[in-house]
Amino acid sequence: MSYTNPFGLPGRFYRGNTHTHSTHSDGVLTLEDRFAAYRQRGYDFVVMTDHHVVNAVDHCSGVGFLAVPGVELHPENPYGGETYHFVGIGVDRPIEAGSMTPNDVLAAINDQGGLAVLAHPYWCGHTVTDYADLRGFMGLEVYNTTCCVSIGKGYSESHWDDLLDRVGPVVGLAVDDTHRETEDAYQGWVMVKAVELSTAAILDALRAGAFYSTQGPEILDLRVEPTDEGPRLRVETTPARRIVFKARAYCGHCIDADDGEPLEGAECVMKPEHSYLRVEVTGADGRKAWSNPFMVSDYL
Repeated sequence: MSYTNPFGLPGRFYRGNTHTHSTHSDGVLTLEDRFAAYRQRGYDFVVMTDHHVVNAVDHCSGVGFLAVPGVELHPENPYGGETYHFVGIGVDRPIEAGSMTPNDVLAAINDQGGLAVLAHPYWCGHTVTDYADLRGFMGLEVYNTTCCVSIGKGYSESHWDDLLDRVGPVVGLAVDDTHRETEDAYQGWVMVKAVELSTAAILDALRAGAFYSTQGPEILDLRVEPTDEGPRLRVETTPARRIVFKARAYCGHCIDADDGEPLEGAECVMKPEHSYLRVEVTGADGRKAWSNPFMVSDYL
C-alpha cells in the first residue's frame, strides 16, 4: 500500500484531534463545551469518540470549524492480551461491539465509511501478537496525551515500527484522548492536507495518509528526489535538535544538531533494506513530529 505525500497535494493543512471524550461517557466537559474549547484553541476539526456512544455533533460545527462523529469501542481480545480499544472516526451509527469479534467490529466501522484506529497500544500493553490477525484498521496512535500524563505510556513508536516491520503499512496519529478540562488537551494533533473542511474531505485525506502528526514541531516539506545513489527522502522542518529516519529493524539514520545550531532539514537515501522510511522530528523543547511512512518499494 502507498501513502500520499501531503506536500504534493492541493488544498491546505487543517489541525485536528481524533480522540476526544465528553460527559456522554467519561469526560468532564459537555459535548458542546469540549468542541468550543478546541475551537477557541485554533483547531479546525475535532472527532468526538465517547466510549460505546455515538453522538449527534452537527450542531457543533460552524464557519471554520468541523465537528466529526466517532466512537471508541472495546471488543474482547481472543489472542490473550488486554481488551481492545478501537477508535472509529466518522462512525455515526451505534455498533454493539461487546457481542462482536474484533475483526467484526473493524468491519462494521469500515462498513459505515469510517476509519478504524488502534488506540494507545503501549497503555493497553499490546504487542504485535495482539494485532497481527486484525484486518481493517488504518492506523495506530503513535502518541496519546492522556496516557502520557496519567501513567507515562503515551508513546507507541516501537509498536508502530513492529507493525511496519512484521504486518504491513499503517499510519500513525498523535491525539489527546481528552477526558479532563485542560490537563490532557492540546498536546498532540494531526495536520491533515485536504481540499476543504468537510467530513468527507478530512476522512479521505486521513485514509490516504495525507497528514503528519505533531506535538508542536512543524514539518514544512517532504519530498523524494532522484540522485546517483538512489531516491532520496528530504525533510524540511522548523528548528529541531534531532531528525531521525526510522526504518526496518536495525536500519535507518539519525542526525543531531551540532554545537547548538538547530537543524532545519535532513535527508536519507532510500535502500531496499529499509523497507520503509518515516521521519521523527524532535524540537528544542523535546516535543516531536512524525511523518507517515514512505514505502521504499514504491520508489526503487
